[in-house]
Amino acid sequence: MSSNIDARLRIPKDRIGTLKEGALHRDLKAFYASQHAQMEQVVGKYVVDVLHGDHVIEIQTANFGALRDKLDDLLTTHSVMVVYPIAVNKVLVKHTASGDQRRKSPKNGNALDLFDELVYTPTLLERPNLDLELAYVSVEEHREYDPKRAWRRRHWVVTERRLEEVRSQERFASMADLFDKFTERLPNEFTTATIASCLNTTRNKAQKFAYCFRVSEVIHAKGKDGNAVIYKRKN
Repeated sequence: MSSNIDARLRIPKDRIGTLKEGALHRDLKAFYASQHAQMEQVVGKYVVDVLHGDHVIEIQTANFGALRDKLDDLLTTHSVMVVYPIAVNKVLVKHTASGDQRRKSPKNGNALDLFDELVYTPTLLERPNLDLELAYVSVEEHREYDPKRAWRRRHWVVTERRLEEVRSQERFASMADLFDKFTERLPNEFTTATIASCLNTTRNKAQKFAYCFRVSEVIHAKGKDGNAVIYKRKN
């Protein structure tokens, strides 16, 4: 944790949520802080990203599971909006001895990336006074070479992600609201294979998608087609 922030806020260590942040988190926090909002404010035993009256905005770039206890406390006194950024455009910047190398990443994020995090707390949106906002962003991802780390990326370690632009935003008030985003692309009844095909995603992500909506009781298992579970939206 940042000791200078701790000193400035004068918060006992047992009252701090998490103050360590990356550049993307910091940049998004500044973006969502309006003229009358305050950043890094103490609410109960936690530090919140943005506070505007009785409304809290939390930027969550990963690890939704870590939000559970914090939200339990915050939602007793405040409304909360959780912001999850999705990189729809990414420029990779490699820092080398001969200078920086820049190229556009071939991978573009989409709304289905949410389910990689939501799977750890699939009933997140069923909490009263809580909204979820997807922020579709352009970012720069900075990397440095480390022969002892990141072998899957040929030892190029991600050191920082920086916000370039917030391109658009979508807000959801419930899991049913979120499911509506995908209904036009899904048939009335579907399996995880159907989800993967219709939403142009991986089978793994399709399984997370089905799990989140089943646990939150937006969809239910109607039967089976061989070994595949057939799902349908609840009325």
